[in-house]
Amino acid sequence: MNRIIAIFCLFILLKTTLVQSQEQPKSKYIASDLFSASSFLPIGNSYRSATGEPGPAYWQNRVDYKIDVTLDDKAEVITGTETIIYSNNSPNELSFLWLQMDQNVYKKHSKGLDSKLFLTSQATDPKFEGGFVIESVMLSNSKAAQYEGTYSIHDTRMKIELQEPLSSGKQLSFQVKYSYKFPRNFRNADFNVNRTDILSTKNGDIYSVAQWYPRLCVLDDVNGWNTLPYLGNGEFYLEYGNFDVNITLPSAYIVEASGDLLNPGDVLTPSQLERWNKAKLSDKKVYIQTAEEVTQVASRPSKPFCTWKFKLTSARDFAWTASKSFVWEGIGISLPSGRKVLGSSLYPIESKLAQSWERSGEYIKFTLQNFSQTWYEYPYNKAVNVASNLDGMEYPGLVFCSAKDKGNMYWAVVNHELGHTWFPMIVGSNERRYAWMDEGLNAFMDNMATREFNGGEFIGYPEIDIPVEGLFADSLVPIMTRPDVIPGNEVYTVQYQKVAYLLTLLREHIVGKERFDFAFRKYIRDWAYKHPTPWDFFSSINNSTGEDLNWFWKSMFLENYALDQSVTKIINPAKGQIGKAIVIVENMERAAMPLQIEITYENGNKEFHNFPVEIWEQGSVYKFTPDSDGAISKVAIDPKGIFPDRNITNNVWDGKQTSLRGN
Repeated sequence: MNRIIAIFCLFILLKTTLVQSQEQPKSKYIASDLFSASSFLPIGNSYRSATGEPGPAYWQNRVDYKIDVTLDDKAEVITGTETIIYSNNSPNELSFLWLQMDQNVYKKHSKGLDSKLFLTSQATDPKFEGGFVIESVMLSNSKAAQYEGTYSIHDTRMKIELQEPLSSGKQLSFQVKYSYKFPRNFRNADFNVNRTDILSTKNGDIYSVAQWYPRLCVLDDVNGWNTLPYLGNGEFYLEYGNFDVNITLPSAYIVEASGDLLNPGDVLTPSQLERWNKAKLSDKKVYIQTAEEVTQVASRPSKPFCTWKFKLTSARDFAWTASKSFVWEGIGISLPSGRKVLGSSLYPIESKLAQSWERSGEYIKFTLQNFSQTWYEYPYNKAVNVASNLDGMEYPGLVFCSAKDKGNMYWAVVNHELGHTWFPMIVGSNERRYAWMDEGLNAFMDNMATREFNGGEFIGYPEIDIPVEGLFADSLVPIMTRPDVIPGNEVYTVQYQKVAYLLTLLREHIVGKERFDFAFRKYIRDWAYKHPTPWDFFSSINNSTGEDLNWFWKSMFLENYALDQSVTKIINPAKGQIGKAIVIVENMERAAMPLQIEITYENGNKEFHNFPVEIWEQGSVYKFTPDSDGAISKVAIDPKGIFPDRNITNNVWDGKQTSLRGN
């Protein structure tokens, strides 16, 4: 009998629980998950302070490159000799070095190709043999005696063994001779374009030359040697140094590059040299080579070959371009300090369109001036924009943009690629691990600049953006996911759009523009030409704004938490009585945000409340009384649609839902 009663009671309990769960979903929110006494941020040390600043013992190594390179345009082969001066500023002695061999991703059965993060079209020559061919590696020992280095190549990495350890504070000079066949028709899986390629035009090929020399891997205090392979989605992490680059090729080619041109008189005709000098000082664009001159033999020096000499200081990389088909224009750009830089645009005749490349100089000028005024001054002596089939790729002082883009998308790509000057060219984050630290921060700045350009002429990215609610879909990976792990169709959504949206939300609705802008500028200044981690960024913004934003970083960046704020119950004063109502709201999902709520009384009056995120520290339910007496006829959470609430159906109570009246 007792067993029957127990079973009956259990049945009633289960039935009651089921009915309750159907009537009111249970909150998933756990306050201690976001507002923990302990921090997920690492404890500060002498290398990296808890304030998000470089510590007093912060170090990073330095690499200087001297490169002589030739382009064989018939065979499409790059041949180079590079002398590398490596400075060991770490506290440890080094018995070996790791170099990045990015061209090896185009070898058959590379990790990138086999993992399908790099793709190749069926049009690719089946006999194509990509990758670096190393002719020699020569090093010098402490007695200045040269010896042939012992090295081994592992996919896109090369390890060089040292006869003698390189002590802390010492330098090593060594030489690498190499060549490679230029890759065509490859593309990475996220945007279906490559980062180096050849674009064929009616007047000649355009070479977009990048990842063209063996480069040192970064050795840092966080991961040691950063040797993640180059697979496709993850870009680059590089040391800073100086570049001296000499590029030899047939004289019919126009060449532009990351650095300053040192010998213009040797590679330009007298008329081109005059225009080049004029362009650097002109507020309006000057054609260095006109469309009519592209096919004129006299527009180039009569000698068979030219060697273009460039120098770039304090940079993490170097890229260049070459073509017989270039229309070339320049414009002088004044920066806030009074310094003048050259905006250089190169494109084929086919791209010379009013709403496309004819506006290149205008876009370069605005972007450099706007970002310099708002965040940190542009550091290089020129900014080069090259028409290509890369669709958008950034390097120090030079970007490749799509030769075919027009209108809004052309503006968006030029603005974005030049914006990469600040992230990751100035602030040298690890793109291979954390793409959002340059793509997302850059997209955030781009959106601000777009609103200010020419009275808001362009809309920026919304052409390819998804609705905000899609940014918090359960299927998406967290922002902190490594780029090569993110599905290709999620890369833009997660690493660009979502980060830009969240930083805008933080700036405009959580900490305020003044505090955020100060913090963002300080982060750039502190980490200019250094290597910050995500934890440095989070700590820096926390400390500069004076807010513990770990709840924000945890829910929005480390996790993919969703937000759902719900009006749960309204308790109005009894009819005929004067008194205050009670409003009860609940946080239904794992994320938390400030609560904005608008109340409408039965007499038509309204009041607005803006509660801080700290109201959720005590749990998922928040109860408050409005400022005024009287019965409420409507309550609306987030009436302006500011926060990313995934379920707006429970945001409004208008008297039709269940409510209570006082006795």
